[in-house]
Amino acid sequence: MIKIDKVSLKKNGLYEVHLSNGDKMTVHEESLVRHRLLSGRELTGEELETITESIQYDQAYVDALKYISYKLRSHHEIRDHLGEDYAPYIVDDVVRRLMDENYINDEMYAEALKNTMLNTSDKGPGMLERELKKHRIDEDIIFKKTSAFSGAVDSERMNKLKAKELKRYKGSKRHFSMKLQEKLMTKGYYKEHIDMITSGDDFDETPYFERDFEKTYKRYRNRHEGYILKQKLTEALLRKGYEYDLIQEKLGEMTDETIG
Repeated sequence: MIKIDKVSLKKNGLYEVHLSNGDKMTVHEESLVRHRLLSGRELTGEELETITESIQYDQAYVDALKYISYKLRSHHEIRDHLGEDYAPYIVDDVVRRLMDENYINDEMYAEALKNTMLNTSDKGPGMLERELKKHRIDEDIIFKKTSAFSGAVDSERMNKLKAKELKRYKGSKRHFSMKLQEKLMTKGYYKEHIDMITSGDDFDETPYFERDFEKTYKRYRNRHEGYILKQKLTEALLRKGYEYDLIQEKLGEMTDETIG
């Protein structure tokens, strides 16, 4: 027989049960009362094993509820979290109970994540899809939620994203268009969303062209002259996305003395 030598109160409503074999158990007050873990009580090995298993189950359940209380969690997240401290059969039982009580619901989780991304971020449906796959959400749920997200994206959202990027960009129109498309695809938007962006003459590349032309001219003028200098300038500015006609117009303004 194994005797309970002492029961001591710890912090946060937990108790420590000291056993005569040198072992200790940390339990919640509910488990203490339910299993009558009183000082002086004697337990058989079988009784102790049953109680220990039940206490682990209770602790895992409370741990899971605490984990969920901070934010919604996916089925996969709960399993990973509990799997760090509890045996697989305990994790299975706790997860089953949480699902029955609707604390774990992957469709609700996916819906909440969709709404958060749609309403509080500049991310697109592709990012939602990647995040849900990472959490091993069912493919049917992923398809349903990403489709709903995609359908909610409108031209107003896309043009706001364009305006945001435009404020930070300094360069050619062509490069801006390429970089914007690349950025939006990285954020999870699809071609049909990018096509919603209105094109217009809302971006004046002239000051950036003048700046880039001057910097490029200074870089090459001491090494080249005449036709070769013009060719080098043209090639460098084309790589930056400026139009050929704009470059030639600028070169045409240069005097023979300047070009060498």
